[in-house]
Amino acid sequence: MRRLVEAIVALLAVISLFTLLLDYIIPLSPDELALIYVFDFVVVAVLGADFYLRARRSGNIRRYLSANWYELLALTPAYLFYVLEGQPFIGAVLRGLRLVRVVRLAVALPRVVRAFNILTYVLRASRLLYLMAISAVVVSVGAVTVYILEAHVPGSKIVTMSDALWWALATVTTVGYGDVVPVTPEGRILGSVIMLSGISIIGIFISTLGATMVARHMEERDNTIKDFLKKKIDMVENLSEEELETLVEMIKALNRRNSHTRMGRE
Repeated sequence: MRRLVEAIVALLAVISLFTLLLDYIIPLSPDELALIYVFDFVVVAVLGADFYLRARRSGNIRRYLSANWYELLALTPAYLFYVLEGQPFIGAVLRGLRLVRVVRLAVALPRVVRAFNILTYVLRASRLLYLMAISAVVVSVGAVTVYILEAHVPGSKIVTMSDALWWALATVTTVGYGDVVPVTPEGRILGSVIMLSGISIIGIFISTLGATMVARHMEERDNTIKDFLKKKIDMVENLSEEELETLVEMIKALNRRNSHTRMGRE
């Protein structure tokens, strides 16, 4: 049950990232904006309750707050941006310096971090599945971010979300065709981060795949040994003393391997 709740919180956190940035991607009507703000209030309430419960479970709320203060940014409702942008002076300053985008990303980032933390907990039993989830999040976040940074810049080749998704996929897979590239310094920095993330993901994927194949081979060998031991145990009264000693040693070796495997997973 707890894993289901954690998965729901992670899903809400990721979806809220796109709702925070959606009105930069496509024009929205007042009714659509109102729905987004209502949904965001729900997300903030869920994340707030989640943060409070984790702080209480920690046993030391003050220490937990000092270690996880950045998550409080995730509790900023999207409606606050609408209010700030509606103020004549403050809104003009924020829009002129492009600070609204920066603040929105600052609010969205802790939500993504929280989602990653939950995914680590929920999917740690399946490393390949976890890696696929990370790749999907990197591509999605990279595409949305580069669209915000590049779409309205003169001379940019990233003018639609499809351009942004194509660029993010090509970059994270380290293919880099060069047909769509960012032109702003921020976009190039983002590209560097995504390329490094892609290299890391590919490296981890190869090592994880190798480890999975080795583990599979070890499991098949252990199953063969277990079948052999079961047959021997069924006829234990007919075994010689030397065969019994060999049987005991095989059981000990199998138990040691299983203990090491459990420790590695923990």
